[in-house]
Amino acid sequence: MSMRRPGEGQKLTRDGFDPIGPFHPYVVWAAILLFDMLVVAAILAALTLAGDRIEDQLWPGGTEWVTI
Repeated sequence: MSMRRPGEGQKLTRDGFDPIGPFHPYVVWAAILLFDMLVVAAILAALTLAGDRIEDQLWPGGTEWVTI
């Protein structure tokens, strides 16, 4: 069994990266970054919603800063 060099027998992109499926690695990395940002936004929205509900229980009435 012989060792292959990385990328041997595969078509590399002009940047020297291995393609990820039919996509360029930059497209896949951008999709992962977008997914991560959506997860962070969902977590922050859940924390904001929970904080607003807790605030409404402690101090009912008053000015609403978060309207959900």
